[in-house]
Amino acid sequence: MATAPITSTNLANWIPDIWSKEVISDVEKNLVLGALCDRTYEIFAREGGDKIVVPNLFEITATATNTALDATLYDAVQNVTNIAIDQKFHTGVSVDDYNQIQSNPKYFEKVKTKLAYGLAKQVDINIGALFNALSTHKGAVHSALTEDVIISAYEALNLADVPVNDRAWVLDAESETDLLKLDYFVRMDYVPGSVVTNGFSGRKILGAPVYFTTNLDIIDVNAHAAIYMHREAFGLIIQLPIKMENARWWQRFSDVLTANILFGVAKMRDSFAVCINTRS
Repeated sequence: MATAPITSTNLANWIPDIWSKEVISDVEKNLVLGALCDRTYEIFAREGGDKIVVPNLFEITATATNTALDATLYDAVQNVTNIAIDQKFHTGVSVDDYNQIQSNPKYFEKVKTKLAYGLAKQVDINIGALFNALSTHKGAVHSALTEDVIISAYEALNLADVPVNDRAWVLDAESETDLLKLDYFVRMDYVPGSVVTNGFSGRKILGAPVYFTTNLDIIDVNAHAAIYMHREAFGLIIQLPIKMENARWWQRFSDVLTANILFGVAKMRDSFAVCINTRS
């Protein structure tokens, strides 16, 4: 006769594993670049075509008038900037009937958001890949962000007559750490609100909002190409927004869920952006 309560070892076959209906989703990067690009050309891609041709309208310089001579007429070559709509990407997953009925929580339902995120992330990747090719770079690769780098980038856009509105800073996480060490950007004397309390979220530097992401293009051994830009620096056309479809793969007794996107991105105004080299 037993002299102690029955143990969990003896009841192991009676104690079930309970699966949570909630899942731990893989951490997603902060995607910001797509929302900062100029998308005014997108309207011209609604009726088809694989390239949008944007004419360039150059400045005309005034000439002193001499009534004894013919007027000087403007005849410069009129260039164009092309936005090729050739970026085709997709994501997809297939789950058979048996795993769909037996899995709990339902994987097929949970994975939908990941398919869309993968495509949105690719748009940001393609935009960021254009930064290193800009004519103007500030800061040294593998060196901390400084006040001089920030002010020099600001000056570069001012010298290029770039409008003040619609500018933005997009930096990496390491650069935010560098900013927190710069007295000029954290002291209450210079800017309202406490960085210690609120961080840089929603804060502006020299009138432009600051965004942080770990999804920037790598220049050299984890150093990133950050950016100080005006919206018109880059043109983005999403001709086919993320399209999700559910199909039956009857030969494999499975359902297939796919998502795809068609877009194009191009540098439109080189002087409207400054690539900022980061430390890591």
